[in-house]
Amino acid sequence: MKNPKKINPLVSSWLTKIALVALAVFFLEFSERIETNPEVNSPEDALNELIYGNNRFLDGEMIYTDYHQQIQKTKNGQHPHSFILSCIDSRVPPEIILDQGIGNLFVARVAGNVEDDNILGSMEYAVEVKHTKLIVVLGHSHCGAVQGAIDNVKLEHLTQLTEQIKPAFSKHNTYPIPEHIAEETSKRNVRLTMKHIYESSVTIKHLVDTGEVKIVGAYYDIHTGEVNFFKN
Repeated sequence: MKNPKKINPLVSSWLTKIALVALAVFFLEFSERIETNPEVNSPEDALNELIYGNNRFLDGEMIYTDYHQQIQKTKNGQHPHSFILSCIDSRVPPEIILDQGIGNLFVARVAGNVEDDNILGSMEYAVEVKHTKLIVVLGHSHCGAVQGAIDNVKLEHLTQLTEQIKPAFSKHNTYPIPEHIAEETSKRNVRLTMKHIYESSVTIKHLVDTGEVKIVGAYYDIHTGEVNFFKN
């Protein structure tokens, strides 16, 4: 039986280097594709991208960290897959807690995450012109605007805003503990805002009814960093 032919060490070394370079190029291209162009073709795809993003945030494995690369990839256009309506609370930055990079999200922020005509107009631009697939109303725990509505706070223009939240608050709430009342009110406020968005815009309503766009609610826990998306 013949002995197997030995490969020249120099040739073996070069083959190893070539293989490593090819592998590095593959992973670089793969990471760029993930980081700047997630495959989003439906509302469900967009929702999954946000769920996976929050999981990465919780696990400390965020991928959207190369901002220079993202700037270069998005300088000629944008195609955000989701529109996030969130509160102004400094502890709830949507792009970070959902691990989304430059160009992935439209974000509108207002105390209490409530809608108005300007917000609706921005959403209509997103879904009709840029073909954004998902609208998310993002509430959170320990919301100052919600607590202000519960406490009937009066302060110039803030009063008008808290009045918009008050329908979510029931004095017959089943939770006797103030913190639980605020939490339940925050979640009800998210659902009411979702309803108002759907009912107030013919454009959005049509796209939702045809399945091209979906409106979902979500709730962020500032203690854990977890975003819980409503099932319906």
